[in-house]
Amino acid sequence: MSWSRTTLALAALLALAGCGWQPLYGQVHDANGNAVGGNAGPRLATVHVLPIADRTGQNLYNELRDRINPQGVPATPQYDLVIKLAEHTTQLLILQDQTASRTNLTLNAAFTLYQRGSDKPVLKGTSRSTTTYDLLNDEYATVQAMNDARRRGAQSLADDIATQLAVFLSQPAGS
Repeated sequence: MSWSRTTLALAALLALAGCGWQPLYGQVHDANGNAVGGNAGPRLATVHVLPIADRTGQNLYNELRDRINPQGVPATPQYDLVIKLAEHTTQLLILQDQTASRTNLTLNAAFTLYQRGSDKPVLKGTSRSTTTYDLLNDEYATVQAMNDARRRGAQSLADDIATQLAVFLSQPAGS
């Protein structure tokens, strides 16, 4: 008996629904016909991201705002997100003259989500991103490669932090 891809996908979705899986952004209907899931988008839109220091922090701030609140600053923020960003480089591919030709750039973000008006965190988390860039003979090209690596790292951090926030905020109150 040959199963089509659609049938297999439907079977997989039914198995996931049986184990309590719920989508973050879309809604599915339970056995009683009630819509479940899908509340991450509106909940994320209530998060106010506080400014982050340095140029890489500005990139992360902008990327996060695009992901969690694409409509702009939340009209009625319920949460404040504080992020501390650290950067570390490691030289790789050491040449015979003892100079490096490639560098790993690691960005570490420690984030804390606060209920608006409270100093007690409701969520703490971390995220890490490692990107690489070449050290070139042209100093300007190397600086541009490094800036691009920082930008790509900020995008990766924003994806991860937004996902962690969405998972947390989509949980029913008290879970």
